[in-house]
Amino acid sequence: MSGMSSPRIEELRVRTAPLEMTEDQFRSLGHDLVDCVAGFLASMRTYPVTAATSPDEVRASLDAARVLPEQGRDPGALLREAASLLFEHSLFNGHPRFYGYITSSAAPIGMLADLLAAAVNANVGAWKLAPMATEIECQVIRWLAQFIGYPADCGGLLLSGGNMANLTCFLAARAAQAGWDVRKQGVAGGRRLCVYASAETHTWIHKAADLAGLGTDAIHWIDGQQTIVDLGNSIYERSAPGPGFPTQHTQPARS
Repeated sequence: MSGMSSPRIEELRVRTAPLEMTEDQFRSLGHDLVDCVAGFLASMRTYPVTAATSPDEVRASLDAARVLPEQGRDPGALLREAASLLFEHSLFNGHPRFYGYITSSAAPIGMLADLLAAAVNANVGAWKLAPMATEIECQVIRWLAQFIGYPADCGGLLLSGGNMANLTCFLAARAAQAGWDVRKQGVAGGRRLCVYASAETHTWIHKAADLAGLGTDAIHWIDGQQTIVDLGNSIYERSAPGPGFPTQHTQPARS
């Protein structure tokens, strides 16, 4: 059998994946897309901040009701259509007249960096799986620490955004303040934990309390106008339910 072959076996040996492109195809499509994006960035101020279209109108533009296609499409046409849909039906936080939220404008160097990162497609689950990506992350953390006057030998992670960053810190505070091995025993391993947070705190706190197993009833809201002494007294008076940890805008008073 080892010396035998068939047309089917030969076909499998030379098969190509539907997503595969030749070097020339990738280069051509990439150049076209970069030209398209560069033109969009240069002309963004001529667009409205948002088209303010209704959900039904956006879905109709996407033809969202269609069934799953059985066949793929030409990648060039697909990229052009996707770019058109995004440019015509998005809210542009990089627009000169955008004043909502805290999201920054898209940085051209960041777009190119995303392309580079996607090309390597590193699995950053361990150092040996992504040695250079891991060291780049560590270097960025060190530089950020130096920039804000924090010890450069600190640890840190790059996360997807503010919610995940705050959740990570919340879990670290839970582990540090619980007094028992929360990772092993869970929040049921000791007295009920509570959280002290300013009434001005972002809604991430509700998500974090929920995901960390404390429940949103564990949040004790603090009046942002309190003095540090009043805040310390308030925390002391409410300490009966169990240990707690302050979040942003709050810090216990010291005698």
